Amino acid sequence: MRNNTCAYCTTTIDDDHGLCPQCELRFGITLARLSVSVQPLRDMLDATVHYGGHEQSRIQTATPPTPIRLEVLDLLDDIDTYAYELAHLTLGERAEDEQIPVHLLLQTLVGVPSLAAYGAAGRYMREACRLMSRVDLLLDPPDLHDIGHCPNPLCGVVVRASRGQERVRCEVCGQEATVGEIQARTLDRLRVSSHTGTAGQIARVMTDCGIAITRKRINNWASRKKLEAAGRLGNKPIYRYADVYRLAVS
Repeated sequence: MRNNTCAYCTTTIDDDHGLCPQCELRFGITLARLSVSVQPLRDMLDATVHYGGHEQSRIQTATPPTPIRLEVLDLLDDIDTYAYELAHLTLGERAEDEQIPVHLLLQTLVGVPSLAAYGAAGRYMREACRLMSRVDLLLDPPDLHDIGHCPNPLCGVVVRASRGQERVRCEVCGQEATVGEIQARTLDRLRVSSHTGTAGQIARVMTDCGIAITRKRINNWASRKKLEAAGRLGNKPIYRYADVYRLAVS
């Protein structure tokens, strides 16, 4: 006799099912979404694909960036393993022929009668949802911005984070840190450095590092003689990050 609660949402159900009707429907929809995501993931391995969108300003390299390529390959492998394991459970001998493309196999699984009747339905549904979350992050990534450099002294690549994100993991070396730690390190370097930039560049970098400031405010400081230009970039004045930081925190 089975537990009389849904293995995913704990809603009360009858003893012949492992999932409630709503979760069973969501399970099928998630499998269907996985099936149509396989080809877009494979397309990401093509260097001509614009990762995270189709902005014409994206610069394309000869090969896809290694961290992204490996992450996509790992995800495709995990989807394959998951699909054939679930097929073996639900389809039995029909799943032995692994010549079936994985996207077609996932579509077949959507039509399996009474997916909720299997005792492990809850576990397989949770895994399907986890896989779909990974797919969504790759195919529709959040709006990311630069927050500073990786704290690993042997790495030092630029790290990016989304708004409100608390922790980040370097895609190259795997070093983890809080967004606040990286922002603080970046500001510590800028406030004593001789780096320069236009008002727009400095405003964007400092805002991304946690000090909200606008280009207009920097230009106002310059017009009031509180900020001295360090030179020009084309027809635009440039300023020292250190000078702007001093005014911003004073």
